[in-house]
Amino acid sequence: MADTIGSYLWKGSDTKTIDEVQKYWTDNVNTTQFWTGDPRKIGSGEFFDQVSAFIKENYEHRYRLIEKEAGKYPGGKMLEVGCGAGWELLHWTRSSMQATGLDLSKAALELAQENFKHNKLDAEFKHGSAEELPFEDNTFDIVASLGVLHQTESTQRAVSEVYRVSKPGGEAVITLYYKYSWKILLSKFAKVNFEFAHEDAPITRLYDKKDLRELFAAFKDVDIFLDYDRATKSPRKGFLAGLFNNVFVPAFNLMPKFMRNKFGHAICVVATK
Repeated sequence: MADTIGSYLWKGSDTKTIDEVQKYWTDNVNTTQFWTGDPRKIGSGEFFDQVSAFIKENYEHRYRLIEKEAGKYPGGKMLEVGCGAGWELLHWTRSSMQATGLDLSKAALELAQENFKHNKLDAEFKHGSAEELPFEDNTFDIVASLGVLHQTESTQRAVSEVYRVSKPGGEAVITLYYKYSWKILLSKFAKVNFEFAHEDAPITRLYDKKDLRELFAAFKDVDIFLDYDRATKSPRKGFLAGLFNNVFVPAFNLMPKFMRNKFGHAICVVATK
């Protein structure tokens, strides 16, 4: 299935495969770039505490979204597609949901399981692809994927799978990269992806609101809004990263919120089946 909705951040992404995506996210488990200590201590209690503090400070908007949506289905079943090291999954669990985390990377799942042990919480974990979810139809009250599905081989197939495993009346809570976000526009201009310290992901798709109404057309009700409207510093090093961190980030964050809201980094979809 070739995607017809959305556009690519970089040329050549349409030749990449799911195997390349899997290798990339195994070699570069997301959020490990926020650890500033000895790489051999990734997965330690110190690692989880430091990265947790960073995420709470810089991604608190995601926690607000999780609490709002979880409150609609107290005690319900939820699936996070692309759970990574388990940070958002922890908060779904703390928000009284029965949580399942799925990831294409076994390395990410191992880190997520250690994260849950460190926090003395429980969840179910599955290894698998967003494009072939290993679950029965109509299983979950909420299927969430926060900043993941734009980086798989077929985002359209993944969204169809989200629809399939959602219960009637259940919700998909999905965030994707916004085509006109401040970070995307700056990355394209500078030809540097300021999101990560390491090499760019094999596939990165971009969407606007019109694209997402088409992508989620099967759902009954679709609410679309911009999120992540504060600039955060890049983990990259070098001259351009220095300009970004020391000039652009503070200048952008001084702008009035109503202006920043027009260029949010992520576009969020809450869609009811």
